[in-house]
Amino acid sequence: MTVLHREDREGRQVLLTLRIDRDTWQQALDEAFVRVRDLFPDCADRARLEAAHGADALYQEAVNATFPGALTEAVKAEGLTVVGAPDLEITAIGPDGYTFTALIQLYPQVKLGQYKGLKAVYPRVELSDEDVTAALAEYCRAHAISIPMLQADRGDEVTLDFEGFVDGVAFEGGKAENYPLVLGSGTFIPGFEEQLLGIRPEEEREIRVTFPRAYAPELAGKDATFRVKAHAVTRRSVPAPDDAFALSQGFADAAELRRSVMTQALARKEEDARGAFADALVQQVIDGMEVDLPPAMVEDQITGLIAQLTARLQAQGMKLEQYLELGGLTEEDLRDQARSQAETGARYELAMMEIARLENITVTEQDVEPEYERLSRRHGVPVQQVKQLLPVLRLIHETRLLRARSVVVDSAVRL
Repeated sequence: MTVLHREDREGRQVLLTLRIDRDTWQQALDEAFVRVRDLFPDCADRARLEAAHGADALYQEAVNATFPGALTEAVKAEGLTVVGAPDLEITAIGPDGYTFTALIQLYPQVKLGQYKGLKAVYPRVELSDEDVTAALAEYCRAHAISIPMLQADRGDEVTLDFEGFVDGVAFEGGKAENYPLVLGSGTFIPGFEEQLLGIRPEEEREIRVTFPRAYAPELAGKDATFRVKAHAVTRRSVPAPDDAFALSQGFADAAELRRSVMTQALARKEEDARGAFADALVQQVIDGMEVDLPPAMVEDQITGLIAQLTARLQAQGMKLEQYLELGGLTEEDLRDQARSQAETGARYELAMMEIARLENITVTEQDVEPEYERLSRRHGVPVQQVKQLLPVLRLIHETRLLRARSVVVDSAVRL
């Protein structure tokens, strides 16, 4: 990779022109052929594929494999700190390599106020009788057992398949399989859950509802029919915190269980107090900071928040499209709702990055290796798999932010 040209533009933007050399490009084309060869069983080698489908048949695959590394190397060599994904454009491509431009938005200039020696109230840590009772109840709920039921009542969980139709036509986002729904939770539109009361395992029903007028435009106010099939009905039974339950949990008696729960509850209270203290200090730093938020950074934060929501929904067996349909939202509505949180996240990141710069905080791959090993043990998966889910550069960045945050917290005064 060669940086052919750098153009500094207004608004803290940089345009880089990069060239991928012939040797790198030819190797990438060979590797691209290996990845796609099964799609072209009539082509025994790369030369035959290019003869049959054109010299550029592998270009897109090879470009996708080479430009990320080239861009990362160029950004590092030029000493740039990038906000968001650059705008890329290929300006020339052929057998000898390719040239592309990257329009990069740089981190904005940040002016910090005081960030060391700040003062904040440290919340008092103590347990009341109500706290202990609540902690015991929470512990018992966490160890509740699911009892199969013959009929569904309010509060029961029904595992079901459903598909929705308007005027006899299935609509997008209206279908799911093995969806766990607690009756009475208000998760679905009015009238849906009520019509599931009394349903039995393997029973099928048709449910008729009307979408609220304040809903997605294509469904608002329309009548719909859902074809539903229940697979299971369960009711959670919460045990009492008595001696028998304590013994089943490995404690001598209920008193020992209570002491253990109190210890854990106190530790959580202490953790909450540390978090509240740190948050109050960080907010002082953010409030004293002067910066113009780059729109690209906010949009990236929003995209990240939606990706987190999508992952949580998938873990529950639900797609983002279904969530939007059920909530009467568009993706643009969702982005608007997430904007305030995204702006807060962007301000936090900018403040901590500036502290890291001022304090010369650096983090290497070796520094984050213990964290990968901890995550591997915690989730019971190989370290390499953790690295695929959490790339090294991302973990290095997050660790640098945490170390900058520690500078603020460790130098602060408790009130």
